Formats: sequence, structure tokens, C-alpha cells
Amino acid sequence: MEFDILTLFPQMFDSPLGDSIIGRAQDKGLITVRCHQIREFTTNRQNQVDDYPYGGGSGCVMQAQPLYDCWKHAKSLGGPARTIYLSPRGKTFTQADAVRLATEHDRLILICGHYEGVDQRLIDAVVDEEISLGDFVLTGGEIPAMALADSVARLIPGVLADSVCFTEESHWSGLLEYPHYSRPEVWEGRRIPEVLQSGDHGAVEKWRKKQSFLITLQKRPDLFARLLFSKADLKLLGELRAETDDPSVRDALSWLHTGRITVRRTAERDMKGFEAMYQTLGLSPAAAIEYITTLDSKGITDFSIYADDHGFCGHCAYDVKGDTAFLRPTILPHAQGKGIDTFAIAHVLDHLFTETPMNTCILSDALPGDVAQRLGFVRSADRAYTLVRGDWRIL
Repeated sequence: MEFDILTLFPQMFDSPLGDSIIGRAQDKGLITVRCHQIREFTTNRQNQVDDYPYGGGSGCVMQAQPLYDCWKHAKSLGGPARTIYLSPRGKTFTQADAVRLATEHDRLILICGHYEGVDQRLIDAVVDEEISLGDFVLTGGEIPAMALADSVARLIPGVLADSVCFTEESHWSGLLEYPHYSRPEVWEGRRIPEVLQSGDHGAVEKWRKKQSFLITLQKRPDLFARLLFSKADLKLLGELRAETDDPSVRDALSWLHTGRITVRRTAERDMKGFEAMYQTLGLSPAAAIEYITTLDSKGITDFSIYADDHGFCGHCAYDVKGDTAFLRPTILPHAQGKGIDTFAIAHVLDHLFTETPMNTCILSDALPGDVAQRLGFVRSADRAYTLVRGDWRIL
């Protein structure tokens, strides 16, 4: 990966990108960082790079010509490159952006603005995207450029010792990272969690996942709200709600049903529940018999849903047309609003996207909007809820 950075202060990058992990990666030839002094491409004796804005106003604007000449020089030093302008009006940078840039591009040209910004004509001519670190303003684009280069560079194979060094970190899966502890075992009267000394790797992984859920929920509820939950995730969240003493956590997870939920392929043994459900829906029990006995012939995959303290709760079926599955959940009124629907449909989605080649799932029947969104469905312009295979994560 190559980084060409257009800046008025190239010396600022010497230590952040020249030392430690990123510096060693440069020594190994895994990444290349070149800083280009924009003033070297001016055409006046004062090396002036800015001027007053047309239309009046305070401050000055970086001129297009020296930036463009500097960009052309940087562009000539290698192959195709994506040009990024570090700007407070750009898209907020995320881990997903770091992954995208690291995997889709071999070269990045980073433009560091100053003053009141950059002449819009330069942006229109050469910039592929604008990126911001967040909703605040800095004196220049150098610090954002350092942050972007560091976050992208560490994802390049070989820069870190093992991919697990970043796949278990905060934001990789949408979760914040679990707590870390080191020696001594007791510090200032504070002891490390017993599970970390148990030698039970499964118990440690389970504890870490719960802690990631807990920390994300407490510190970044906005991130937690965007998570997609597999059936295994929902089980851990149920345990977390039962274990916590924090009322705010219990309230946030109030939609979870913590009793045992069974989701199984529908067969004739489920007939009694289906007949009762059909009667509740105002349909003939005979129609339930016909439905169950003709599932295979109609190409329908159906799952029946039970909960320990609610009995038969409904069912969730899907059929396939091309590379699209159409999901039809029916949850009985006594089981709604308790998280049973979320858990059961997550189970069906796990099966759909791991056991079949389907690429897209459309929610054919209505679900409460919060349940659909919690499972990752996105409402399109035609008001249908759609979930794409690549968006579904079994964490």
C-alpha cells in the first residue's frame, strides 16, 4: 500500500508514521509513505498557496493550481490511486471505511487542507471522496491524514503479527472491545475476573463476548442499535440481562425473552399448535393439516416456534424464487413483544444464509419495525423490508 500525502507540514508525519509498527512496516516494504510539500509547486517567489475568497468573507482559501500540480506529481509516481480530501464536511470515517480502502486500493493520495478550505474547483477536478474524523474542526488536515493512514496501513497483511490483532478489536464487528487485564493479579485491591484464570477457553470467549455487548450497550447505544443478532447472540444477551445489577441494562434488553425457546422444522407433530393458530386467525383447522402435509411439494421451508412458558408461539416459513428468499413469520399475540420473534427469526436466518445459496431475503409479512430493523432488514422505497446475505453477520 502506498500513501502520498499533500501537505504544508510534511515534517509532522515523520514520527507518527515513521516509528513503531507503521515505521517497521515501511522498513519491510509493506507500505510506502511519501509526503509532498505543496509550497514546492507554487509559481511565485513567496511560495504563496492561499488567497482571499471570491465573494468576501474571513480567512483565505487554498488555491487550486499549486495543489493540482502537487497532485499531478504525486499521481505520476505510481499506478492508479484514490484521492481523498480530509475535510470537516466529509463522510465520518469508520472501521468499515478503513477495511474498504485497504482491500480495494493499492494507493491513496491524501490532501490536507488548511485555512478556510480548498478551492472547490480542485475538489471537483481530482477528489474521489471527502472524509472527516468527526463533527469537529481542526487547524488542518494533517492529523486526520495521519489517523486514516495509520488505520488503513495496519490492515495490510504482514503489518500486524496476526489478523486477530485487529479482528477482535473495537468496531471490527460493530462491537466495542472487551476489557483487558495484565499482571499483577491484584492491583490496588482490585482483582482480575476469575474466569480469566480458569483455563477454560470457551468460558473466556463467552465472558469476552458478553462484556463486548455490555460495554457497547453502555458506552455506544447507537452502535448497539445497529447490531444484527444471531440466535447465539440472543442467548448471550438473555444471560447478560439475567446476570446484571444495572437497571438501565435490564431496561435496554427488556424485549428479550430469557426462557428456553425451541425453533424446529415443522412436521406433523406440530399439527396441534397449527390448528389452534389457524383458529386464532379465523381459519379452518383443516387448512392447517393441508399446509403441513404439502410443505415439501410447495417448496416451503417452515420452522415451528415454542417457548417454555408460552407454548406454541407461531411459525416462520420461507420459499425461494431465483436467488431471493421470501420470509413469512407469524407470531401469535401472546408471544409478541417478548423477544421470542427476534430469536426465532434469527434462527431461521442463520439456517437460510448458512445452509442455502440465497443472496437476498425479503420480509413478506409484516413484523414490528423495531424487530425487522433489529434483525438487519432495511426498508426500501417500495416499503418492503430486505436483507442482503453479505449484511447478515453470525457473530
